Amino acid sequence: MSQYGHRAMIVALVMVALSAFGATAGAAPRWQATDSIDAGDQPLVDQSVTIKAVNASQDGWVTVHLDEGGKPGRVLGHSAIKKGANSNVVVKLEEAVSPGTKVWPMLHIDAGTIGAYEFPGVDAPVIVGGNIVMKQITVTEGPAALPRTGGADTTMALLIGALALLAGGGLLRRLRARV
Repeated sequence: MSQYGHRAMIVALVMVALSAFGATAGAAPRWQATDSIDAGDQPLVDQSVTIKAVNASQDGWVTVHLDEGGKPGRVLGHSAIKKGANSNVVVKLEEAVSPGTKVWPMLHIDAGTIGAYEFPGVDAPVIVGGNIVMKQITVTEGPAALPRTGGADTTMALLIGALALLAGGGLLRRLRARV
């Protein structure tokens, strides 16, 4: 049996076990092939990560897990998402991470108390094709400070230059009028 056959069998057994113990369909992770996360390496902005796109087959959460040994570890932050397409989902991190840190944005369901994040617990990760819907990204260095371009000093110099040109143009017009 292929690795995909084993995964499908395990998922089926989990679903049978959940139903045998009276678990409701809402308490088990639901998934569809359309569930996905799209995010890329990025600097933190206001201690937050922005997930470019999230597609969810039900209301849930986008969490950001710290990379611990190449796998998702503790949760650094979470943000609610709605069923369907979600764009530019901002997840505020509850602890500081430095550039070079790897994190895992991950899709979770909202199964217990609706609107209350309950993980670890019933708000389990979403699984599609035997894989958790997640993506590893790296926190990058923020953009360097912009160079100072002169500000008010430059504005005053431009104003004086413009006035000088206007005065010079007026003087030329007078001289032409005399000739």
